[in-house]
Amino acid sequence: MKEQSRQQWINVMFVAVIVGVFAATAWYYFSMYDEFNRRNLEAFIGGFGPWAPLAYAAIYVISAPIPFLAPALSAVGGLLFGIVWGTCLVLIVATGSAFVPFYMARRLGRDWVESKLEGKKLDKIYQQSAGSRGFVFVMLMRLIPVLPWEVQNYVAGLTKVSPPTFIAGTMLGIIPGSFSLVFLGAAATDPTSWQFVAAVALKIVTALIPVVAIYVRSRRSKGLRKEKEFVL
Repeated sequence: MKEQSRQQWINVMFVAVIVGVFAATAWYYFSMYDEFNRRNLEAFIGGFGPWAPLAYAAIYVISAPIPFLAPALSAVGGLLFGIVWGTCLVLIVATGSAFVPFYMARRLGRDWVESKLEGKKLDKIYQQSAGSRGFVFVMLMRLIPVLPWEVQNYVAGLTKVSPPTFIAGTMLGIIPGSFSLVFLGAAATDPTSWQFVAAVALKIVTALIPVVAIYVRSRRSKGLRKEKEFVL
């Protein structure tokens, strides 16, 4: 009981630190700007001068548990730091930030993560990530993002995938999506340019990957069922 109580206190303190740091950053941001948008975020991060990459990394990491914020921050990385440096920075920072929900899931447990999945069971996910398949599981989860980014991190935290495997699979798997977002952010300054059109087209292609993957999987499942019925 004493060990369980200590673990619960560690969990509470861990979540409290994340919430506290985020609240302090949010207060500082809104003391300078009236609303949260791309232009204000760009000015806020750019205002740190040579420390802007560190400020960008810190904001990305502490916002990790918040849904739908990571894509916007990745695009801002392209706007602030360009395609090459922006992509490198986003790959490193996004991978590091993904470790926060991953670790939170390991601390808070299965029930809490299942509530994020709206009642879906995790048994199939456990089977797919077991043993040596862990790296491939994480990489494919990133390449074919059927689940939202934040939920992916929580789910991976409940599997037996080791932290190094999670980090390696994440960094490799997010390359296409991160590059498309950074490219889009870097080209956003001129919506009439060919770079912007190419960036939008690339983003559409990467967004269609999960749709195509789900369609192919469903067709394959139907084909297998028909084969079994024919054999029977």
